[in-house]
Parts: sequence; C-alpha cells; structure tokens
Amino acid sequence: MVRPRGATDAEIVERVSAFLGAREWPSATWTLAEVAPAAGLSPAGILKRFGSRAGLLRALGQQWLDTIPSGPRFADPLTELRTYCGAMFAAPSAAAALGGLGDLLADLADETSAALLREGSDKQARYVAALLRGMALPRVGDPLLAARVLLDALHGGLIRGASGASDSGGASDSGGASGASGAGSAGVPAGAVDTTIDYFLTLWR
Repeated sequence: MVRPRGATDAEIVERVSAFLGAREWPSATWTLAEVAPAAGLSPAGILKRFGSRAGLLRALGQQWLDTIPSGPRFADPLTELRTYCGAMFAAPSAAAALGGLGDLLADLADETSAALLREGSDKQARYVAALLRGMALPRVGDPLLAARVLLDALHGGLIRGASGASDSGGASDSGGASGASGAGSAGVPAGAVDTTIDYFLTLWR
C-alpha cells in the first residue's frame, strides 16, 4: 500500500498563514496547539519541523518575503499595483488588522524575523517603485521614495482599521481588488486601498 505523501514545510507554512489570516482574534497570543490542526500536525510535529514557535514565525516571514515580486509581471502597471496592494493591505475586520499588528510586534522581537521584515520592506518598495516608473507620473522625482510614502500610507490604513475607526473620508469602492469587507463594517473600509492609491496618483500626475 502506498503511503500518502507528507506535507512539505512550505505547505505547512501556507496552511498556518491562511489560518492566521482568517482568524478573528489577536494573533500575538497564538500557540502551536491552536495552529496545529490547520497545519495538519500535532504541536510536537510542528516542533520537529521548525524547532520552536519562533522558528515557525521565521518561516512565515520568509514565506511573505518570497511572495513579493522581484519586478513588474504584467503589461498594465496600475492594475498590477492595485491588485498587489489590495491583496497585501486590505483586512476583513478590525480584529484581523489587530492580529496583523500583533504578528508584526512578535516578528520585531526576533532578530532573524526582524531582518526578514527589513529585507521584505526594501524588496516591496523596489517592486512598487518599478510599477510607478511604468506610469505617466511626471511629479514623481524619486520613484523609490514615492513607493515608500505610498506603502507607509497603506500600512497606516491597517493601523486605522485595527483601531476600528470608521472611514470618515467618505471613500467609496472604486472597484479594485481590495478584498475588504463591505461598507460600514469594522476594519479596513471597502475601497480604502484603491482610494489611497488614487489620492497619491492625483498628486503625482
């Protein structure tokens, strides 16, 4: 009888990442026992694979780093920017946004994870800068600086979503791939990612 193939480390990390991304509770307190069912392993099995909870955190950080494109992939840089930022920065609820901030604080407390975050931040800024270079934006003097400003604003939107603040700016859904919850729900407002992008593009054109 052929035994079923065991999950690879990458598949386990993907399962845990999906579980943490869908949770409705602050993630800084998650334990191996809580994520083990999603991973398809026992807590001891996770320890055998990753050595510790910190080891799993580092694997999650590396997974995020690997998802950041090295350069533009499609012919339309604006659509690519909206799609990427929508997937990266929209959160379904205030609890999910708060959970993401908890993950960030936990990562910063680990030297290896913090180094991955710095590397990922730089890679992300270079990718967004490359997309901005592909657009007609005559007021962008330094695309890398512009990319960092845009990314900082989008991170700020996650913090606002984590606080449960409403969208007092009257933003409407512009039809982009924000992945956020419907208007009026707690968390990152629907269309907020596209609205932030459109605001900066107006300044830069």
